[in-house]
Amino acid sequence: MLQEFVEQVEKAARSVMEEMHTAIPGKITAFNAGTGFATVKPYGTYTTDSGRKMAYPTVTEVPVIIPQSQVNDICIAFPITVGMDCLLIISEQELDAWIGGGESENDIRFDLTSAIAIPGLSNKGNAALREACRKKSLILQNGSTKVSVNKDNVEIAGNLIVSGDVKAGNISLKNHTHAGVHGDTSKAK
Repeated sequence: MLQEFVEQVEKAARSVMEEMHTAIPGKITAFNAGTGFATVKPYGTYTTDSGRKMAYPTVTEVPVIIPQSQVNDICIAFPITVGMDCLLIISEQELDAWIGGGESENDIRFDLTSAIAIPGLSNKGNAALREACRKKSLILQNGSTKVSVNKDNVEIAGNLIVSGDVKAGNISLKNHTHAGVHGDTSKAK
């Protein structure tokens, strides 16, 4: 009798857990840069109550995490493109109230409709990651243009365009002159 009770509790717990979503890899199928929302197709399948395997449905209006501080107007942004993999994190509570700024009308928990996407999930490494680990550096790379920052220096590979002044120590590249030069000592052009 006790064994049957334990089995029923385990069966009920498994049933609840099968309906609870936490995180799943997905592929971005559409992105609106104006709203910051994506449409994402989760990878994998789930099993219905009848035992049938089904592909996960496409999830729409998924907020995409971009490292930022809206309060301080600071952001790290990169293009979010169709075909990019991401990690879908499923919110414990529905996101409608947070998105709309009102009260939630439902008590939906751990549902795919309340997913948040973290772009950049990859099932393989890349050259920039290997270099960052090897050199203990922060690597920003776009094609052959690269900025590498480590504790000792900053290296830039590619063209550098600056609107403003560049200073080395206290010497301005824009306004410096050279003493002892024969002829005109005009400002840099």
